[in-house]
Amino acid sequence: MWKLIFLGIVIWLIIKLAKYALKANQNNSPEVKSSEEANIENMVECDQCHVHLPRSEAFLVDGKFYCTKAHIKSDAP
Repeated sequence: MWKLIFLGIVIWLIIKLAKYALKANQNNSPEVKSSEEANIENMVECDQCHVHLPRSEAFLVDGKFYCTKAHIKSDAP
């Protein structure tokens, strides 16, 4: 009889430890999501052709964004 009680306690303890480990693992995943969100970049629209592109790839001239140097030249007065 005592062996069954001991076995039940051991099984219960293993289940509790497994739940604790899974919960700790789930708490780490929001950090990964926040670092992925940090890599998201703002999009801008080309003033000439209205194509959207990342801000780091766009050319900024006189407060307007362009996708290529050709569009800068064609929009110049």
